[in-house]
Amino acid sequence: MEIKYPRMRGKEKMKRIASAAFAVCAAGVSPAATNVIAELEPVAVYASRIDDAKEAMAAPVQVYDAGAIAASGARDLPELLEKTAGIDVHRLNANPMQSEISMRGFGENSFGRVKVVLDGEELGNVDMFAPNLMRAPLGSVERIEVVRGPSPVLHGDGAVAGVVNAVTVPDGYEERYRIAGKAGSQNTFGAGFSAKGGVAGEGVQYHGAYDYLRSDGWRRRSAYELHSANAGLRKNFENGSRVGVKANYQNAFYELPGALPLAGWKDSRRRALNPDDWCRTWAYGIGLDSKMRLGEGRWLYADGGFSHQRRDANWGGYGYKNRYELFGFRFSPRYVDENDLFGFGSKFTAGLDFGYDRDTVHDRSGFNASRYHFARSRYALYVYEEFFLSETLSAVFGARLENICNRWNGYRGLDRTESSDWAGDFELGLVWRPADGVKTYAKGTRFHRSAFCDEMNYTKDGRLLDPERGMSLDIGLEWEFLEEFEFDANGYGMLIDDEIFYNPYASASPWGWNGYNCNSPARTRRAGLDAGISWRRDKVAEASVRYGAVYADFASGQYKGCDVPRVPNNRVRAEAGVWILDDLEIKGGCRFVDRQRLVGDFGNAHDRLPGYTVFDVGAYWTPSWAKGWKASFVMDNLLDRKYCDFAGWSDYSGGYCYPACGRSFMFTLSYEF
Repeated sequence: MEIKYPRMRGKEKMKRIASAAFAVCAAGVSPAATNVIAELEPVAVYASRIDDAKEAMAAPVQVYDAGAIAASGARDLPELLEKTAGIDVHRLNANPMQSEISMRGFGENSFGRVKVVLDGEELGNVDMFAPNLMRAPLGSVERIEVVRGPSPVLHGDGAVAGVVNAVTVPDGYEERYRIAGKAGSQNTFGAGFSAKGGVAGEGVQYHGAYDYLRSDGWRRRSAYELHSANAGLRKNFENGSRVGVKANYQNAFYELPGALPLAGWKDSRRRALNPDDWCRTWAYGIGLDSKMRLGEGRWLYADGGFSHQRRDANWGGYGYKNRYELFGFRFSPRYVDENDLFGFGSKFTAGLDFGYDRDTVHDRSGFNASRYHFARSRYALYVYEEFFLSETLSAVFGARLENICNRWNGYRGLDRTESSDWAGDFELGLVWRPADGVKTYAKGTRFHRSAFCDEMNYTKDGRLLDPERGMSLDIGLEWEFLEEFEFDANGYGMLIDDEIFYNPYASASPWGWNGYNCNSPARTRRAGLDAGISWRRDKVAEASVRYGAVYADFASGQYKGCDVPRVPNNRVRAEAGVWILDDLEIKGGCRFVDRQRLVGDFGNAHDRLPGYTVFDVGAYWTPSWAKGWKASFVMDNLLDRKYCDFAGWSDYSGGYCYPACGRSFMFTLSYEF
């Protein structure tokens, strides 16, 4: 019997034939009949690291292919995640390069709980420098995948709230070229070029892209400029094996106007508090992506790479400059066996992860040695099994053992300079597909996250921080019905021990003021719901609503019953569009974010940051008489709402905030051939 996953309708279908060893335990079916070739019509999800289809994953999954990305009208990855995927994205100083993802009720440094991956490369850093989401210009992206909830077995440390995976490697050999230009408010200009294609007869694929963006910025002294490029070459073999190399480069500069006092910021929201601060970054990397067939249904994957990043930061307000040199190395071999197990369909994975990061700081502040460095080594062994009990029911389970070694050299004020943290994670879930277009699932998870190096070294007594450890439970439903509707809902609960915070209320630190990083003395808990429904009839109209609710608090201790800061309890994104002509769609949307506690206000002693509602509108034109041309005009914050989505309190500065961008617009023109 052939197992078929529920079908994905509409433009998201992809023609993909994949080998599958999915067996059935129905009466009268012999093991020999189970090893079949199944046509997996849904988009394959590579965020799982093992080429899974989204229907097989015990997690809520959203996939946006190149067509869906273009139809969204999003200008960059942060905007796509915020407007289309319904994810909280905070932009410090309205700069897309300083965007921070927030998922599942995590507050300050929430980006450290989301794994962001670009073509297999993890974009996160060992320090508190958020991954630059502009490393993936949307014009060069083939697919964006969002997996909500923990994925610790396959992704390890930090995959607590979710995984965002961007893929630029093309799926086929068709030659496609794209040039684009954009211009907008705040003297914003940009241009990009991408090329994809290959030679089917030789099994060779290639892709390359370059993107440029500059702007004066919303606030004074908040200008930014970005150059980014990526390229890759892959050889595919007739037996399904492949080997590929890829490279990337980025050069970015942006100014840092600083936070404004929380009192009276609306009267002068564009002013710069730190007129001399800026940051410049250079980064490059090279990676390997390979898949080798070992036999019928048996595969060996191996990927890895090397990256180097340099950051020069000028802290004029404090009178010094720092330089940061970061080197990273990754290598991950894994074995996948899709052969039957005891007469049942099975997909077994066993893998190793090796990683090394080194952060060298040239410190000119005078507070520390002029040069010191931090090194982190990661070693992990994991196994993961998908076991198909029938054509509608499957179980997933896996475990991971990970060791993370941290070492400081030359940093003053530490009680000890080395640590070796062991963590054991697991996942256990069920996936049930009772009908065409329906997936239900339940999954329990244990996960962990290690501290950033600059969280670790800034503690009360110089002791290094323990990793966060937690448990979660997810229950959800995905349903496609009446050909044009999609609905999904996911409920979850999380309990976390040793969650890491900066606590401004803490007693005096060795630096002479109150406050330091610490592990929470009490367990934190979260309960939430993510849900969405969408409808689309091409060339007629479309509408969608995404809703998220989360409650996060301290379960015991000094702050028992207090809200975790920087966590809005409710958020809603609603959008609707109508084609006034076959070639022209007008679309409008609104985003509501509930009020939230200030960063650092663990005792809930201060007023909440007010909630806000922001409207946007856009026009998207694809003229039928000019094949390949597209144009769009988007205006954000249509009513020029004065709001901020990042505000906090500290013992030495009082209340502070980063004002969000006022009314802005962007015009984009592109041509594909």
